[in-house]
Amino acid sequence: MNGKQAIIDKIIGDANARAAQIAEEAKAKTGAIAEKAEKAAADIIAEGEAKKKAAFDIVVANSAVVANLDCKKALLTAKTNLIGGAFDRAAETLRADKKKYRDLVSKMIASAAEDGDKVRVSELDKDVLDKAFIESVAKKCRIKLTPDKEYAQIKGGVILVGKNYDKNLSLDLELQTLREECEGEVAKVLFGE
Repeated sequence: MNGKQAIIDKIIGDANARAAQIAEEAKAKTGAIAEKAEKAAADIIAEGEAKKKAAFDIVVANSAVVANLDCKKALLTAKTNLIGGAFDRAAETLRADKKKYRDLVSKMIASAAEDGDKVRVSELDKDVLDKAFIESVAKKCRIKLTPDKEYAQIKGGVILVGKNYDKNLSLDLELQTLREECEGEVAKVLFGE
């Protein structure tokens, strides 16, 4: 039995040694796989962090661009309003000196009026550009002009209502034309641009 037992013990010992060797190899492979998985996870996390940072940087940059555009838009609106206010004040200044204003409107009418036109004035000007004024301009121009019964929805000046077409001699239009021609110069004076 000794010989048999020795063979059995040898087989069992070899099996145990082989099992221990397999366990060690498995443990080494498991460690390598775990290490590789941890590195892959760390790489994925680092890549995610890099993408998150890049996305954050893009959002911040885009926000800065939008904020800058909004600021420029607000500044442009404010400047446009100031320039518009300057031209509105110019219209008020023109209308304030009634004699000069009547002379200006008289010249405007004389340059464009045709015999038989009706002169439509702004309700703001009804006391300044009255029937007597229109009759005096008609006399100077040697044509027939009559006051229109309707008021024009303008800030000043007149609309000549003709048989075939009307002529807009409003301060609104004149100042708009002037504004288009010299807005850059006005901006230089107001803003030093």
